[in-house]
Amino acid sequence: MARKRKAKRIDEFLRSRQQGQEVVLKESARHANLIFRLVVTAVLVFLLLLLLNIGRQKLHEQVGFAGILVMVTALGVLVINRIQPALFQSTAKFNQFVLLIVITVSLSWGMFEVTWPPFLLPLPALAMIAGLAYRNMVAILLCGGVASYLALLYQATLLSAQPALHEGFNPFILAISLSLGAVASVLGVRQVRKQSKPVLVGLKAGIVQALAVLCFKAIEASNFTDLDLRGWLLDPGFALVGGLVSGCIVTSLLPQIEVAFGVLTERRLRELVDPNNKLLRVLRERAPGTFQHTLGVQQLAHDATEAIGGNVLLADAGAWYHDVGKVYKPEYFAENMGKDKSIHDRLRPSMSKLIILSHVKEGIILASEEKLPQQIIDMIPMHHGTTVVEFFYHKARQEEGEEVENATEDTEYRYPGPKPTFPEAGVLMLADSVEAIAKSLQEKTPAKFREIARDMIRKRIFDGQLDECHLTMADLYKIEESFEATLTNIHHGRVEYPELETDSKTEEIGESAPPPESDSEAKLEAT
Repeated sequence: MARKRKAKRIDEFLRSRQQGQEVVLKESARHANLIFRLVVTAVLVFLLLLLLNIGRQKLHEQVGFAGILVMVTALGVLVINRIQPALFQSTAKFNQFVLLIVITVSLSWGMFEVTWPPFLLPLPALAMIAGLAYRNMVAILLCGGVASYLALLYQATLLSAQPALHEGFNPFILAISLSLGAVASVLGVRQVRKQSKPVLVGLKAGIVQALAVLCFKAIEASNFTDLDLRGWLLDPGFALVGGLVSGCIVTSLLPQIEVAFGVLTERRLRELVDPNNKLLRVLRERAPGTFQHTLGVQQLAHDATEAIGGNVLLADAGAWYHDVGKVYKPEYFAENMGKDKSIHDRLRPSMSKLIILSHVKEGIILASEEKLPQQIIDMIPMHHGTTVVEFFYHKARQEEGEEVENATEDTEYRYPGPKPTFPEAGVLMLADSVEAIAKSLQEKTPAKFREIARDMIRKRIFDGQLDECHLTMADLYKIEESFEATLTNIHHGRVEYPELETDSKTEEIGESAPPPESDSEAKLEAT
């Protein structure tokens, strides 16, 4: 009882300390938001002054342009906030969003000042970056608004100073042509398997822009008999070159874009799932048993994710790195112990629990140091969620008897979470548990595999671990079927080899390790 009261006092002290830290963090966040809003206001005023171009226009023109700018900005922000609310809740993401717009507008304004053709604007580059970083509709709305703004900016700056250069210029044509090219860029950049893919996307965007300009020229032409071939092809040619140049810009900056915006392209995922990756080599050398466990989990997660129509490459990458934190203390995990699994017998269950839980935190730190994408880092704690380290929890209850039954809650032996928040993380959680249990089975039959898959899915549902990952009951049924098929293929039966003349039996090629000698060892393997 004295120990229980002491534990409560420690918990109260830690809780009060945490509350104090939260107050400090909230105050810091408030000041940071204030500074951020001041910076954003200054940037918007600067852009507004560029648009108004004071001294070159009449007052009524300035007021009209300012009104259009305010409406486009306000309505765009409201719509984007509805589509992707997280974009404006995170200060860092919003900073990136604003910075992207500022860089595009500044670069375009510089091109206007040196009298470059307006159809050379690199708006397809903005569209490709936004298409990689944000949802399709957000990227399209962003580029549509920026295209309208740039068309007005071009008319307000260059044409007001040198109207003879582009007599009869229509900003509507520029805005629509750039917007169509931006839509083509957003739709084409979603599946980037090679670093050269944005060049092809930029070429397609340039073709779309060129065709749009040609169509507008046909509308404005009086007839087709008086064709000025040079005049007809000049602007479409610039539009084509602008799209191609934008693709080259994105291709050259693609690795930096992936890191800066946390983008997970297929190209990046394929790099991560390469077994010769530096981090995976370290895992294979320091924790060979964990590496073999990872191979099994990866196969299960791959097939199950494919069955439900998820992102297979994302599931593969998450499976490869989900246990990377075990490289620091590999000997404390069952798959790396070999025949001697008594290392935890010399430790109290509470100490063993801390060691087991630490591999999640250490995995997150290691993955962050290696600059893995955030979605992969998130899958490291999510693959355990807030589940219980059951082996050591039950061991603690058995060792300490009635006292621990009254004092110890399973919350003390739970992983810190969070729970899986997307389907691939939910599949990884199930695959990790099912693979470990299947390895410890003595009876490896399809019926037994189906049973353990069904039991594990039910257990995770009743524990609330799958509440936030958007897996339907139909998805879970497909996952169960996939696990059965994959485990049956992995643990398929083998023929018996005949005895040799030396009276010794040949080893089976690829023979798996003998099953655990006791139920306790099987539970430790699953843990």
